Amino acid sequence: MDHGRREFITRALYGILSLLGLGYLFGSLRTLVPVSETDKPVAWFPLVPEDTVPRLGVKKAELVLPLAGKERRSRVFVVASAAGVTVLSAVCGHLGCLVNYNKEKKEFLCPCHSGRYDLAGRNIAGPPPAPLTQLPHRIENGMVMVGVKI
Repeated sequence: MDHGRREFITRALYGILSLLGLGYLFGSLRTLVPVSETDKPVAWFPLVPEDTVPRLGVKKAELVLPLAGKERRSRVFVVASAAGVTVLSAVCGHLGCLVNYNKEKKEFLCPCHSGRYDLAGRNIAGPPPAPLTQLPHRIENGMVMVGVKI
């Protein structure tokens, strides 16, 4: 009789460990498959009134995102050129530092490692591996609205 209990406990233990292992394996495999950015919905947030955007030039603005009960603030630049309006993230693609706009040179400068970007957000010099992120935007009821995938 004692032999039957041992066998039952051994099999139950192996069964439980197998289920835990499968759960861990499934969770690990799921993290390897990234969620597509196209699957995420876009939420639109007000940035600045349309009439405060310069005809030509750059305006620094702060995007306020009310996410999960907290306000998350992010610096962005509204760039107005002959081609139209572009909204660029102020986060450098190298180490995540915040870039600044140099009006005399008409370029964005990263203070961390001297990364430089042109008015379209493209790399000019320095270590940044990617251009500044262009954010989707639209004009709605006199406001520049910025789309953020949540």
